[in-house]
Amino acid sequence: MALKEKYINALVDSMSMEDLQQYVANDMADWLFNCSESEALNELFIKVKYTLDEQFYNKFLKQIGGKIK
Repeated sequence: MALKEKYINALVDSMSMEDLQQYVANDMADWLFNCSESEALNELFIKVKYTLDEQFYNKFLKQIGGKIK
């Protein structure tokens, strides 16, 4: 395992679940901030297609009130 991977694993292992969730939320917010709306929707559809996570998709639609253009 490379040094960078060891550092990442140590960092993640030391985080509480709450801290890890916040980190991921901040990282996604930063990434999505630089995406167009169509790129963000495409990412959603890719996630649903490859994870078959219907619960995620339904939760997302509920949260946005079905306002996908």
